[in-house]
Amino acid sequence: MAESVPGSWRGVVNHYKVCSGEVQAYFADVPTLIEGFDWEVPLGFMFTRLEKAHNVMLYCGAVKHHRADTEVARNFVDQHHMTRKEFHRLFKNVFGKPIKAPLRNMLEEAEAVRDKVVHGKTASAVDKRKAIVRILDYAEGMNGFVCDIAGFKPFTNDLRGFTGRRAALDKSTTSWLMRGLGFEQRKAEEAS
Repeated sequence: MAESVPGSWRGVVNHYKVCSGEVQAYFADVPTLIEGFDWEVPLGFMFTRLEKAHNVMLYCGAVKHHRADTEVARNFVDQHHMTRKEFHRLFKNVFGKPIKAPLRNMLEEAEAVRDKVVHGKTASAVDKRKAIVRILDYAEGMNGFVCDIAGFKPFTNDLRGFTGRRAALDKSTTSWLMRGLGFEQRKAEEAS
């Protein structure tokens, strides 16, 4: 699935339409953006949603996998300066496994195009279509991978009940847990 690149915007929309309902709902505005704007617009939107899913992934993993207090976990994830390298490090710490190489390769391929676009460099329409398709394939793959290891899907709009009925750790213990997982909590004056 990750090998082909559609030859037109219709092909990209068709690729979107064969994605799972969760991924389609998560990226619901993509077909409209593809049809109505330059490739940069849907690409930028998709990376915004992708980064949101990465944060949700780490938050949900800490809460579900490690029983972290939801408020404290949310604060740590929100305040942590997240780079690509940091995300991969934290993912491994939270879930106990690194992201599978094929998924990581899909993401890196899309990120290379995103970097060109965001920094005003030349990226062909083919590259941009490929990046959008790779993000969709990555979202599908990560939903399956994270569901297998942690029981939830990060690329979805509905995470109700993802924690189950387990009692959470207290706030103080969660704070130490989050530090142990590698999150840093910046002070309010540093965050602004």
